[in-house]
Amino acid sequence: MLDHALTLQNRFENTTTAQQRKPLGQVFTPPTIARYMAGLFSNVAQHYRLLDPGAGTGVLTAAFCERVLSASSPVHLSAHLFEFDSSVVPLLTQNMERCQHVLEEAGHTFDYVIDERDFVVETATSLDGQQTFIEHSLPGSFDGVIMNPPYLKVRKDSEYARLMNRIVHGQPNLYAFFMALAAQFLKEQGELVAITPRSFCNGLYFRSFRRWFFERMVLRHIHLFESRTDTFRGSGVLQESIITRSQRSQHPAARINVTTSLGQELCDNQTRFDIPTEEVLDNTSGNLVIRIPSDLEDLGIMRTIESLPHNFEETGLRISTGPVVMFRATNHLLNTDDAANAVPLLHPHNVKPFESVWPLSKNGKPMAVRMCEESRRLLIPVRNYVLLKRFSAKEEKRRLTAGCYLARESTHTFIGLENHLNYVYHSDRELSVNETFGVAAFFNSELVDRYFRMISGNTQVNATEIRTMSFPEMETIARIGKRVRPNLDDAELVVLDELGINGEIRQCLTGGRNEKA
Repeated sequence: MLDHALTLQNRFENTTTAQQRKPLGQVFTPPTIARYMAGLFSNVAQHYRLLDPGAGTGVLTAAFCERVLSASSPVHLSAHLFEFDSSVVPLLTQNMERCQHVLEEAGHTFDYVIDERDFVVETATSLDGQQTFIEHSLPGSFDGVIMNPPYLKVRKDSEYARLMNRIVHGQPNLYAFFMALAAQFLKEQGELVAITPRSFCNGLYFRSFRRWFFERMVLRHIHLFESRTDTFRGSGVLQESIITRSQRSQHPAARINVTTSLGQELCDNQTRFDIPTEEVLDNTSGNLVIRIPSDLEDLGIMRTIESLPHNFEETGLRISTGPVVMFRATNHLLNTDDAANAVPLLHPHNVKPFESVWPLSKNGKPMAVRMCEESRRLLIPVRNYVLLKRFSAKEEKRRLTAGCYLARESTHTFIGLENHLNYVYHSDRELSVNETFGVAAFFNSELVDRYFRMISGNTQVNATEIRTMSFPEMETIARIGKRVRPNLDDAELVVLDELGINGEIRQCLTGGRNEKA
């Protein structure tokens, strides 16, 4: 059945372009992933009701039907499939007809409804306690939901945002609305298996959603795809993706099962382990962040970082985003570094580990800001700063790159920082040179980079995550900086030495290079 579904899916993809599918957020599920998702449901009862919002050509439901096919006793499966794109509905219908025929030949029964309405628009009233009918189905009437919802940012003034204002903040993604509404239609103990971006796990935009969702659902299983591009090859999806299995229940799970793979090859070199729930769902900051260590080494790193004595802001450190937004500042931008009244404008390409390189031109980007009364609000005074890139490259594993900007190396009074940079400073005084290098060494370490990848599933470095990170005392930071400055190549060893990190964690981070720096 899944092979037939894949043929139909390929037919649709071959007659449309990624650009045509993008406005609907369509990213189709590879068959290996669909089969894996169907296998995550804990059991399939003799009478089972399945909901598939955003069904596409029906690959996920076909994978679930394949699972039913192997059941030892007859199963009556009833499926409700939402698909808003009328161009794909004929293929979805063919797929479901094929599934029905194969299941009935094997002694099972299968009935289905293909609903061409907009899933969010039609079911959003359920959030206010109103009865919402899906072909005689009230909220709380499905045994399972399987879905690959649309990946589409929505405007905060859109109809979707208005309908979902209880869980919306800023500009979230449509997939979170699908997850919330799917949860509404599950019976007690019903299960939701979904493949989505990992971005809902942290950040302010999804905070209300996380709180709402986990008041009703218990997280049981997370599968992490470590590659940003391999999961949905050729789709243009660059976010890390995860598969989650959650259950409608008021009783929290003691532990959560975590598995990881590089991409679609789910059975090859898959890592599996259980983690206490409180180490995955962290609400110490009030943001209810989901951390996902990929193996036991990561878990040890997470515990080590979180044993540090302070959080970032308790040390007096602050982080802000560069104030120069290019399209809003065009009247003040210069393509040369030697014009009258010009001050440096730094972009991410100007930031390297432990240094800031200016002037440095790239792709014709402006190199300076004209200093005048109108542009003054876009500039910051020259001081010692740590500059953090906000975005990493497409398939770059490292998330954190920290450069040092030193006041003594500048001949200017002010500088401009482009909006794709964060800058770190002290709230009450200027950072010393040693502190500047120490903060940069901490962020540039493999130790902290691996930790950050556990707490942030975004492709960008958000200031919110930095502010809540555990951090050493500033005296320790200064000692790190003093030792690092003469030999930057030993930065990792210096950080581990000063934090007192030895044993297996040190071994995995240094590859056995344990000599003292």
